[in-house]
Amino acid sequence: YRLINTFICAILASCDPYRFVLVEELKTWAEAQSYCREKHTDLATVQSDEDRAKLNEAADAVSFRSVAWIGFYKVVWRWSHQNTIIRYAKWDYSEPDLPKTHEACATINENGQWSDTYCTELKYFFCQTGKKLYNTFKPND
Repeated sequence: YRLINTFICAILASCDPYRFVLVEELKTWAEAQSYCREKHTDLATVQSDEDRAKLNEAADAVSFRSVAWIGFYKVVWRWSHQNTIIRYAKWDYSEPDLPKTHEACATINENGQWSDTYCTELKYFFCQTGKKLYNTFKPND
């Protein structure tokens, strides 16, 4: 399988391990997570400036200028995909504002900056494709 995959990637000249997809349906964070896990892999994980640029490209491709869920949530801030702890952050000015609130999920804005917000709000969201390995998270836990 790996040899065939490598061959196909060489012919196509690109095989990114992850691809981001903007879903323009309003959902809560938990609903968005379920949708992404069913149709793709999970909500988007942004672990570098390169990932952030790819996410911006996906948004620019459809002229998206709003905020959308990403796979970042707080028990201790973790990524939905593979339940990994944060190693990269691009919080917007004065974010996260957790000491004042019970907010537990993250959005990304058109400038690629993150904000924490209530998980029950309805937002568009970014899914990612790639290999599946994850734990289930319920924002109200």
